Amino acid sequence: MTNWFQRASRKPRPGTAPRSAASVLGGLAGNPPATLARDRALLVRWRDGDRDAGLQLLDLYAAHERVVAFRLGVRDPEALLELHQDLVLRMLDQLPTLAERIESSLAGWLAWQVRDLARGRLRREFPLSEAGTAAEPAMTDPNERSATWEAILACRDGLPERERAVFELRYLEGLSLQEVAERLSSNANAVAQSAFRLVRRMRACLASQGFSLGGVEA
Repeated sequence: MTNWFQRASRKPRPGTAPRSAASVLGGLAGNPPATLARDRALLVRWRDGDRDAGLQLLDLYAAHERVVAFRLGVRDPEALLELHQDLVLRMLDQLPTLAERIESSLAGWLAWQVRDLARGRLRREFPLSEAGTAAEPAMTDPNERSATWEAILACRDGLPERERAVFELRYLEGLSLQEVAERLSSNANAVAQSAFRLVRRMRACLASQGFSLGGVEA
């Protein structure tokens, strides 16, 4: 297991910069149903003991992982390596049920996990907010994280189709307004308006269940 983990957690090649989110995600989501079926099959094989399937899956999403991390300001090679190792450990921990829990895309799930890990890292490194008050504590309880995730998914499913697409591309996959517009054959202004509306809907939905979107903005 140790040798496999070392391979799965290998350090990114020096000097490699991530491609744009549009190119990375465009390649991953060219055929979403087929991509989802492929990812679920690889997760099942990995869960059943095929470690090469796990390595293949990690390789497929390595560039996507780095794009999301870069967008969150994680750019130091050692920090990227630590974040990747934490992500592998989280995937291993959730592997028994992960294939069944991925509803729309593994890319979205991975982006969410990278955000959670990166923000937890920032909270540890910068325990005070800009105002000098204690930062909001990271959710370390797996049950709390799971409950929050389930609430967000439930609220997302209640969004109108257009806003749901914007939510997944903008907030789960980390695309810019312009990149979302290109994916949806729209324009950045229209996407911004959809984002504004969906954030209000999501806040109200989550608040009704006792959760919060925190500082998420359109």
